[in-house]
Amino acid sequence: MVAEGFSGAPKDYFELFQIEPQFDLDTDDLGQRFRTLQRRFHPDRYSGGSAAEQRLAAQVSADINAGYQALKDPISRAGHMLERQACDLRALERQPVSGEFLMQQMQLRDKAEALSSDDNEARSHLTAEAKSLMRAELLSFQEAMEKEDYELAGSAWVHLLYLQKLNKEVAGSSDLI
Repeated sequence: MVAEGFSGAPKDYFELFQIEPQFDLDTDDLGQRFRTLQRRFHPDRYSGGSAAEQRLAAQVSADINAGYQALKDPISRAGHMLERQACDLRALERQPVSGEFLMQQMQLRDKAEALSSDDNEARSHLTAEAKSLMRAELLSFQEAMEKEDYELAGSAWVHLLYLQKLNKEVAGSSDLI
């Protein structure tokens, strides 16, 4: 039976993967746990089961996939950690950010727009600057969570969203951390 050994569809992906809820995690271990769970609960294993078992297997498999996607990416993981603390991510996204941070973002975007397609040195410098800002905000988030300062962690998460978009615009890639 598909539900055997599985307690439904937990919203806590750390619990699903039986990982200590912390920001800094071993993504290789996460990948191994993902593959183990997928082998165990993949819908193909229940193709001969009842319609209810097949639906449950599909849902469990979808939850496993969603959990893996949420935990493997640091920014998604940060959002999940905030949700675990009953933070409303949509409300956080609607809160204004500091004028200083917005000014920094505008200046960096202006630099990005001014880059010519063949100016690899300037693009490389701007990419390094954007990555550095991202790493600093990731560290700020982690430290705020360790102190259980969810307001500061929420602010850092919102900054991470802005920086993720900037990084993608500057580097043309989503693999920047």
